[in-house]
Amino acid sequence: MKAVEVNNVSKKFRVSGREFYALKDVSLHIRDGEIFGLLGPNGSGKTTLINIIIGLLIADEGNVKIFGKDVEKFPEITERLGLVSTDARFHWALSVNDVFSFFGMVYGLERREREKRTAELVNFFGLESVLNRRVDGLSTGEKMRLSFAKALMNNPKILLLDEPTLGLDPSISIKLRKEIKHINREFGTPMLLTSHYMREVEQLADRVAFIYKGRIMDTRNVKGLDLEKYFLKMVKTNED
Repeated sequence: MKAVEVNNVSKKFRVSGREFYALKDVSLHIRDGEIFGLLGPNGSGKTTLINIIIGLLIADEGNVKIFGKDVEKFPEITERLGLVSTDARFHWALSVNDVFSFFGMVYGLERREREKRTAELVNFFGLESVLNRRVDGLSTGEKMRLSFAKALMNNPKILLLDEPTLGLDPSISIKLRKEIKHINREFGTPMLLTSHYMREVEQLADRVAFIYKGRIMDTRNVKGLDLEKYFLKMVKTNED
């Protein structure tokens, strides 16, 4: 079964009176249970695609299906997604504990379940010392850990990981990668992963697609692939 289907998706933006394609005829699918890597230079369309998958943007053409349901026709299906992103923003005046409480309520968790889930995630991500600290006082790494923990609050059926270890200490990055693998193996949770760390994608992904200037240029199995050489070759090939 396909957990995510992206079918001929195109998206245009207008900047300074000129239109350009952020995505052009993008098609890919994520199989149930796999980790799918998406590689490409900055500005290639990775985040735009994720925003369309989660319903924050509407495609100009094409469609996205989650477990067979069109995101535009059944927007409630996006409640089954969890997003970890370097662009995650929380209100500056909220404490870390407030963030957990708020998103727990958004996800419909009863108070006892919210508190139980919060305690589990705070312990795993090492957020005990900042639980009562305001978001604007957190370091980049602490904010990223909070973003990851928030994404797991509702035990999502699909995880979208947009540069999940960016700005984290090496020890926390290793721990997060192990947790990503654990969630995937234990629960069969399909995931979409974007990362600039080639080694990270090699360790985690089953398949990878290369996106360049809004187009999917190639899709490969990761096993046996030297991703750093592959990435550099793809960039050079498409710039020539």
